[in-house]
Amino acid sequence: MAEIIPFRGVRYDDDSGDLASLSSPPYDVVSPAHREELEQRSPFNVIRLILPRDEPDDHENRNKYTRAAELLSTWASGGILREDSSPSLYLYEQRYMLAGNERIMRGLVAAVSLDESSVLPHERTMAGPVGDRLDLMRTTEANLEPILCVYAGEDGPARDAVIATLENDPLTSFEVDRVRNSLWMIDDFERIRTIQSALASAQLVIADGHHRYRTAQQYREERRAAGGPGPWDAMMMLVVDTDWCGPSLLAIHRLVSGIDAAEAREKLSGAFEIEDAMTRDPASLGAELARRRESGRVFAMVSKETACWLTLADKETAAEAMPSDRSPTWRDLDVAVLHSLVFERALGVEAAFVHSIGEAIEALDRGEATLAFLLAPTPFEAVRKIAEEGESMPPKSTYFFPKPRTGVVMRSLR
Repeated sequence: MAEIIPFRGVRYDDDSGDLASLSSPPYDVVSPAHREELEQRSPFNVIRLILPRDEPDDHENRNKYTRAAELLSTWASGGILREDSSPSLYLYEQRYMLAGNERIMRGLVAAVSLDESSVLPHERTMAGPVGDRLDLMRTTEANLEPILCVYAGEDGPARDAVIATLENDPLTSFEVDRVRNSLWMIDDFERIRTIQSALASAQLVIADGHHRYRTAQQYREERRAAGGPGPWDAMMMLVVDTDWCGPSLLAIHRLVSGIDAAEAREKLSGAFEIEDAMTRDPASLGAELARRRESGRVFAMVSKETACWLTLADKETAAEAMPSDRSPTWRDLDVAVLHSLVFERALGVEAAFVHSIGEAIEALDRGEATLAFLLAPTPFEAVRKIAEEGESMPPKSTYFFPKPRTGVVMRSLR
C-alpha cells in the first residue's frame, strides 16, 4: 500500500530569484564543472546545500555537512526559503522535446511512507554514497531532493484531480536546460483524499534515487530508535504514472577500447547476423535501432569510420553465456546479453558508459574509444518485473528522463 502524505513544502521565496538560477539537477548527475557553474548562477543556488564543498580545516564538528545545515537555517531565517502554511501535495510537470516530439512528465510530489512493501528498488546501492547522503540528512534534517518513483495502472480519480488542478495558474514556471518546469499546490482536503485513495494500491518502483531511498531508511531507523515515529517515517517522492505522463526511459550506451571493428566483426559473426549501416548519424541510428528492435534483439556497433547492425542469430549460445542464477526476465534483458555474450565471452572487453548516441559518436571521433555499442531502451515492464522479483538490474541499464529539478520544493524533517 502506497501511503501518500501531504506536507508543508519548503520553497524559495518569490523575491529570491528565478528558479532557473536557483535549482539544480540531482546531486549524482552534477559534474565538478557544472557545480561551479551552478554556484556562479546565484549565491542561493541549492547546489550549495546538496553538494557542499570540503575545506582544508574541516573536522568532525565543522565540515561540509554542518555548513550545509547552517546555510539552510540562514536561508530559512532570512526569508530566502519559506515553508508553506498548510500540508499539501504538489503537482510537478516537465515539458520537453525528444526526437522532434513534445513530451510531458507529470506527477505528484508527496511524502510517501517508507513501508518496504509499497516501494520497490531495482538497483544495488553502495555504502559510500549512502553514507554521504546520510551525513547530510542528519545535519540538515530535511529531504532536499525527491526520489523519482513510477507506477503503472489506471487511477482515473487521481488523474481527474490533477487535470482539475491544471486549470489554475502554477505557483512557478521556469525553463532550464530546454525543459519547462511548472509547479502547482494541492491543498484542498477532498482533492487530497481522492488522490490518497486512488494511489493506495499503487506499487511504486524507484526510477531515480536508490541511494537516497536507502539513506532515508537508515535515517528512519536512527530516529525511531532515538525518539519513536515522526516525519522521518516518510520520504519526499515524485510519483509518476507511466501509463499517462511518465518519464522517457532511455538507453545507456557502451564504449569499448582495445579492439577494432574488423576484429569485433570476426569474433561476433557466429552469434550475430552482421549488416552494414548506411549512416553514423545519431538521429538516424536511433530511429532505425528502435524500428529493428521491434522484430528481434539487435544492437548497433559503431567505429570512427563505420557502423553496422548486430542481430542475434544464435539464441542457444546467448542462453549459455547468461548467468544461471538469474531469472528469465533478467536473462532476457538486452543489456545482460550484451555484457555476457558480447563483452565477456566473445570480445573480452570492459565497457564505459554514455547517455546518448551523440555522445558515443563524439567520443569515437575524439579517439576516446574504438567502438560504441548502441542499445534500444529497456521496457518499463521489464524494470518492474525485475523489481518485483527482488533482483537488481545490470549496472547502467536505464536512464529516466527528465530528472526532477532539486530546489523546486523541499521538506523539513523537524
